[in-house]
Amino acid sequence: AVRWEAHGWLDSGQATGGGLERVLRTAVASLIEAVGAKDPYTRSHSRRVSRYAQAIARGLGLSPHVQDEVALAGELHDVGKIGVPDDLLHKTGPLTQEERCRLLDHTVIGERILAPLLVARPAVLAAVRWHHERMDGSGYPDGLRAQSIPLIARILAVADSFDAMTSARPYRGALPRSVAVAELRREAGSQFDPRCVRAFLAL
Repeated sequence: AVRWEAHGWLDSGQATGGGLERVLRTAVASLIEAVGAKDPYTRSHSRRVSRYAQAIARGLGLSPHVQDEVALAGELHDVGKIGVPDDLLHKTGPLTQEERCRLLDHTVIGERILAPLLVARPAVLAAVRWHHERMDGSGYPDGLRAQSIPLIARILAVADSFDAMTSARPYRGALPRSVAVAELRREAGSQFDPRCVRAFLAL
């Protein structure tokens, strides 16, 4: 039977333990497919970011549980692009400042979409909301600075930026890996956590 729990509808045969985890994984897979139907690039990008981020977490010596949370956050970090207009997602020219701000809204939209599903995984929600924050405090959406940005979000920022730079987009071609690596090094300390950059480059 299906019944209402605190944050949504659950099948009584799947409401606890491993069954609940299966419900979560199924819902996550559905969300990823929904994003992919809107923007195939985002689906493949998110899978790569998940792998990069998990490898960074492993390189930092984080626990298997945290590595799993980082991987999940990578898969879901751009779910909020469901709420971004198609003409903005696929624009071939440079973005205006206003358009850039609207695109960055995907962080807040994603957190809002995922909050009922991931109420027991606040670290993943934090990464979704704050993966565009910067170490110098000039990031989005809340202007967090340095260690006030959760580590999982700092890891995701490095993985996300590297893949974005080395992937072809409607408005530019893929950058060479050497250029992306140089950018990570240049922005370590201002945009990126230097420890996360070092862990990534060590891969």
